[in-house]
Amino acid sequence: MKTRRHLISRFEKDLTKCQVVDGELIIAACSGGVDSMCLANALLKAGAKFEVAHVNFQLRGADSQADAKNVQDWCDANGVVYHIKQLPAEAEATRKGDGIQDAARRLRYAWFEELRIARGAACVAVAHHLKDQTETLLIQLLRGVSPSSLGGMSPRNVNVIRPFLSWSQEEIEAWVALDSVPFREDKSNQSPKYLRNRIRNEVLPLLESIRPGSVTHIAEWADRLRSQAIAVESSISDATRDIVRFSDIEYNAYDGEICRINLKALWDSSWGEQVFDRLLAERHWPYRARKEAYTLGQASIGAEMTYESDALTRERDFILLRNISLEHPTSDVNSECEISSEVGRCESLSWRSEINNNISVPPPQPNILWIDLDALKYPLLWRFWREGDKLEPSGMSGTVNLSDLLTQWKIPHISRKNARVLADSSGQILWVFVSSEIGDKSRISRNVQLTEGLKKLILEATPTA
Repeated sequence: MKTRRHLISRFEKDLTKCQVVDGELIIAACSGGVDSMCLANALLKAGAKFEVAHVNFQLRGADSQADAKNVQDWCDANGVVYHIKQLPAEAEATRKGDGIQDAARRLRYAWFEELRIARGAACVAVAHHLKDQTETLLIQLLRGVSPSSLGGMSPRNVNVIRPFLSWSQEEIEAWVALDSVPFREDKSNQSPKYLRNRIRNEVLPLLESIRPGSVTHIAEWADRLRSQAIAVESSISDATRDIVRFSDIEYNAYDGEICRINLKALWDSSWGEQVFDRLLAERHWPYRARKEAYTLGQASIGAEMTYESDALTRERDFILLRNISLEHPTSDVNSECEISSEVGRCESLSWRSEINNNISVPPPQPNILWIDLDALKYPLLWRFWREGDKLEPSGMSGTVNLSDLLTQWKIPHISRKNARVLADSSGQILWVFVSSEIGDKSRISRNVQLTEGLKKLILEATPTA
């Protein structure tokens, strides 16, 4: 058995690895179990300046009260400042819709940070050890996280330190026995309903029986993966800046736009697929949906995939990611407008007539139309375009499909829904107009082009803001 002096010396070195400076105040998270009580004892024996923080989630009735009393009795006996907080894990789990353990962890760490700031402490110490490191890596693998997220826990993560990370469970229990440190067993640690418990109590013993030392070897792999994950994270961050253009207040061409994925940059980068996968994973797309979505880059323009409130649309040069729950629905007034008089307006169009005494050149703005009033068949209809619409364009013979015209204009697929047409009572298309991020485009039918007629109808469409 290691001597007490050896254990203390090793622990002091581990505190140094955690970047703890002598004299800094440490908040020691202590549940009352063997690991956290050993941590409190180690800090005491090393002469560290620390205070103990205990959370009572009130989930185990009298056992929860007994845990709190055990920690407080130890603190009182050793002159250590003791803090306790009751937190509602069940209510938090219900509110967030996740498990009790996740809710408890979230509440616990939030309070530890509040306490650290209030007490002017440098860090919060937790008692994670070698086996916890192994369990965490296996859990991450089972959850199918991004490869860059497989790195194990680090000795220090911002304000949280883990000085026991290289210690085995057996070494911790041996020190507790050597110093007769009181602790309590949490019976919920044996419950098979929690994933971590099943890994700890079933998977790890099986791995050790297959090959002794497996727990240590996996923990070592977690440590190696952590350093690689840091390098991968840096590379992915650099690639993301080239590939993804996130929307902001000044740049948001579409309702609910989140970002655009530059297809050329996506293909050119060796990290492209990882950037794409992470973007959707952060928005909670499942793995299979993320893999399928990646194929949009090879799909035809206009191809789309949705998951919950997100939509991905393949455009010519980019993939657009939108939150479709934020789209503004088209109003009834804005959907169709009938023109039966020579003066009027609707939400997206205004019109008036004017005597045309002189031959004049129509204005260059695409959203303004001069049309021969005498050539019109009332009532006219101002509506959104439909598949199958055709135009007899000025300057050309024959007809052209509006879908082909929009393609020639390189109108992004998502903007095509904004294209409008002016049709007469027979259904003939007289004018097509579309406003998009690349500018306004329009084309008139040769059948109603303005001549030397006495009157002209002037229509002005409202471009998309």
